[in-house]
Amino acid sequence: MIATELERFESSLAENEDQFLDFLARRDIVERILQLREKKNVLILGHNYMEPLVYYLSGPNARGDSLALSRYAAQSKEPIILFDGVRFMAETAKILNPEKQVWIADLEAGCSLADPFTREDARSYRRAYPGVPIVTYINSYAEVKAESDFCCTSANALQVIYAAAAETNRQRVIFLPDSLMGANLQEELRQEGSELELIYPGMEDSKFCRCEVHEKFTASQIQDIRKQHNLPRGAPNTAVLVHWECSPAVLREADFFGSTSQMIHYINTRTELERGYLATECEMAANLACEFPQVEFVRSCQIYCQHMRRITLDKILRSLEQEIYEVTVPEETAQAARRAIDRMLSIS
Repeated sequence: MIATELERFESSLAENEDQFLDFLARRDIVERILQLREKKNVLILGHNYMEPLVYYLSGPNARGDSLALSRYAAQSKEPIILFDGVRFMAETAKILNPEKQVWIADLEAGCSLADPFTREDARSYRRAYPGVPIVTYINSYAEVKAESDFCCTSANALQVIYAAAAETNRQRVIFLPDSLMGANLQEELRQEGSELELIYPGMEDSKFCRCEVHEKFTASQIQDIRKQHNLPRGAPNTAVLVHWECSPAVLREADFFGSTSQMIHYINTRTELERGYLATECEMAANLACEFPQVEFVRSCQIYCQHMRRITLDKILRSLEQEIYEVTVPEETAQAARRAIDRMLSIS
């Protein structure tokens, strides 16, 4: 079994020489992790932003974006989940899998977007806008989800916002906590002719919440990359893909913008695509280069998430060996957060 897994691992990285050499150099630790995974019956979930050697510890169905992984885990038989991502992702996995143990290789793997926004911040919006529904981005901690009416992902945010407004018969919706994504969603609503008004951090208060990775991309940078790497706008065989969490100016420079899963779907369905650039965490392009060897991914990106990079092979091995770094969520908080998540799932 382990030999087969190592062959899968090796073949996944074979198309990229640098990644393959990294695998050969660390083959022993990869093998030990896979052995412990089987021995202890652990499901290892790998987020798109993990480095390839970590990402491919997970099987094909156990790799992707955070909510999809947590939902997949709920269908799995393994009693233990090791989430290779950041802490709010592991919390969501625990909320959706309350009977299972959930581990993370580093409890300090936080998030520049989620960390500053607290339960009390969410409550302050409730007090300031009584009766206005709160839609909270999945990239938040359990205590914030618990104060919300709905959760959403970057893939279904607009759908959930429309549903929240319709259900409450309101023309205003509170969107927490991403300021840049809030601005982008408001622009999309305007483009669609909707009169819905979003209230989000940074618009009417001083707290501005953003992803420190996606914030770094600029419109001029995207324009330069187009020129340097011959990525003309609208060309059938090239594309610049941008994440929802980038600034509105960056989205305007994109051929396509969306969530990580939507980016992957776009690449998978564009059979004529030969070359592309992704304005998101750079390890995603590294992983997609293995999955789509027919596409040349422009690797001028040097923008990495410091929190995601806390998850390393050595820490994963230690967590598995010592069975440490369990993630827990207080039951009352988990139940309230689960209601917000389930309301989202009933919509989308």
